[in-house]
Amino acid sequence: MVIYCTNPTCRAGISQPVGRCPACQTPLLHRLLLAVGDGVAKELEAARPTGTLVAKRYLVWKHPVWLDTRPDQPIAAVDTIPPEVMPYLRLSSFIQHIPRPYDYLPSATSGLGRDVLLLEAAPLSLTQSATAPEAMQVQVLPALSQAWAGGTALQQINWLRQIALLWPALAEEKVASTLLAPETLRVDHALLRVARLVGDPPQNPPPTLASLGRCWQPWVAQAQPTVQAYLGWLTTALSQGSFPSALALVLELEEAIQTLAAGLTVTVEWDADTDQGPSRSRNEDACFPHRQAQKQVLLGKGNPESLPLLLVCDGIGGHEQGNVASQTAIQVLTTALQSLGQQGDLSPSTVAQGLHQAMVQVNTAIASRNNDEQRSARARMGTTAVLALVHFPYVSVAHLGDSRAYRVSDRTAYQITLDDDVASREARLGYALYQEATHMAGGGALVQALGIHDSAHLYPTVQHFLVDDPCVLLLCSDGLSDYDRVEALWLHVLAPLVGHSDPLPPTVQRLIQWANELNGHDNATVGLMRFLPQATPGPTLPAHALTSLAPAAAPPPRETPGTSASGPAMTTLAAPTTPPQPGPASRRKGGWPWWALVAGALPTLLLVAGAGWAYSRWRPQPVALQGVSPWLLGVDTEALGGSALAPMSTAPAIAVGTFWQRSVAGLASQPDLLSLSSAPAAPVPPSQPAIPVGSILKVVDQRRVGNQDWVFLQVCALPPSPATAPQAQPGRQGWIRASTLAAQATRLNPVTPNQRGVCSIP
Repeated sequence: MVIYCTNPTCRAGISQPVGRCPACQTPLLHRLLLAVGDGVAKELEAARPTGTLVAKRYLVWKHPVWLDTRPDQPIAAVDTIPPEVMPYLRLSSFIQHIPRPYDYLPSATSGLGRDVLLLEAAPLSLTQSATAPEAMQVQVLPALSQAWAGGTALQQINWLRQIALLWPALAEEKVASTLLAPETLRVDHALLRVARLVGDPPQNPPPTLASLGRCWQPWVAQAQPTVQAYLGWLTTALSQGSFPSALALVLELEEAIQTLAAGLTVTVEWDADTDQGPSRSRNEDACFPHRQAQKQVLLGKGNPESLPLLLVCDGIGGHEQGNVASQTAIQVLTTALQSLGQQGDLSPSTVAQGLHQAMVQVNTAIASRNNDEQRSARARMGTTAVLALVHFPYVSVAHLGDSRAYRVSDRTAYQITLDDDVASREARLGYALYQEATHMAGGGALVQALGIHDSAHLYPTVQHFLVDDPCVLLLCSDGLSDYDRVEALWLHVLAPLVGHSDPLPPTVQRLIQWANELNGHDNATVGLMRFLPQATPGPTLPAHALTSLAPAAAPPPRETPGTSASGPAMTTLAAPTTPPQPGPASRRKGGWPWWALVAGALPTLLLVAGAGWAYSRWRPQPVALQGVSPWLLGVDTEALGGSALAPMSTAPAIAVGTFWQRSVAGLASQPDLLSLSSAPAAPVPPSQPAIPVGSILKVVDQRRVGNQDWVFLQVCALPPSPATAPQAQPGRQGWIRASTLAAQATRLNPVTPNQRGVCSIP
């Protein structure tokens, strides 16, 4: 076995896994892979001992961990991607939780008599040996069931929150059983990682939130005292099916986190710098703050007016005035986001909306200048952006383009943003594995950036991480991340910062120096943000709901005869009883004669008949669907031949998780009546932007208020047509009547990736 040094001026061969090249002392890349498949581990132990080389490339390091000895070489093309690999690809946007397929070895290639799937970014830890500093040690991260009892109250609630966030997407891919298998859930301090995906049994009903509640119930006994009673209520409510949706569960757990965070103090430090690099004539990157190291202590009570903010932007190479675009992005984002701290509500959803709106402002500013200067094609300036904004007790990471964010702990480094490039798109659509797609022609080309296109086609990602354990966030441009330099450097340069108070600026400069030495083909920009939490005793959560979306109580179910609490998994509830209706024998003998009944009802029958005739003359004609692009509809519009859409006569079932397209406008005098309110039955402000015809909406929750049904919607995508009035942008959420949705929208099935838009991003 030989691993080659990645330093282009060295390329020495190394015969064993060590931290640095013995010849030039360059940190080495260790591409750790998790081998998964039915019975692979047992067969490996029997037929492939440690040290065996598989497929002339992969070293069996320590079962089930393999090491790619040629990470700089492209993998062999996979002719047909197996069905069991497709869920990984379609869920690739959850890169912070789910590993990514690296290579697929058929049995003939693996020599094991069975196929092997190799996963990168798996829940594996890499550390340096205490006895031999240059020797590397690798371990699988501890299972959630093992780490549960030792977790803090905040960690325990946050682990469950991350499971709830993953539930809808995994259920849609029919791999929700992953979240019910304790051995598949691993933890890196506060971060939940999935070892592998487990398919739902095809013969059985799909898992439900009630299944999740029953899975969590054994953990209540080992929960921290401050959350034990609360988790007892929560798991009981879940197991009885009392939660209407996964969103309601997420919001309930987020409220619990906000309450517990009163006992948390976090010291946040951040710094950034940018360098032109040895081969560029100017620097098109920009950052904030620039060579001004910052430090702030955040307490559990209240948020500061100025929120800690770290920004990295990379003007698109090859485009004119990329430096103007990146500087514009810094100016607009800092102004928009620093004012966000003055708002009282800093919930994750509010911050996500604020981050999206700030990105839209940047895009509008740059795109308007491009249009004013009549720039087209490659002459249009643009920029990428990645940022970290702390709003206690979360740090939100927003991203657009191929500038990256990494989360580094004392034992792991995970890329937590997915590049907006062709390779990622091809993998997400299931056309190729990511490692194969990166070596395709044009695989690194961006599919979206700030300033290039209209804001209607802007889909930034936003993630929220709890800041309750020591870690470091690295934000960087591709001048550093290209050729996997971060994956090689983190253990030696960034891991020593975790949990310590060493100043950040020297490490920022070291990373820039390594970027120029090992890459040197581009500008290099580095931003670091470190979290040093200090937990103190927090409040005790009550044994009931904290939000109005969660059930206020979990009453025991009524059982039908023949069932028991220890019997079937889903208890059958007794049907509600109705008052006995009078039968024929109970009629009064002195009742009205039949002719009197007919005579009394005749005026009413005539009135109804007249009203029906009047309605048939007044009824509006069917409305034709115009101005909606085929990419939104997902159908062949030419085949429709301009056929009109008849109004819906009855409201179809509106289920949580379904997608709808607004297909009918409002009144002719007011064509944009469909707007979202902040709460069920709440008035819609006149300034509220409307949802245009053709927009794609997702139902994320539902509620009954009085005698009316309401649905909570998220705007997924807008039609590609110029806006004539203020429009609700993708990501906006709010409530409308269920009857309004049924009357003005059509359910989509199936749903294309473009239609899902921002709704496919966690």
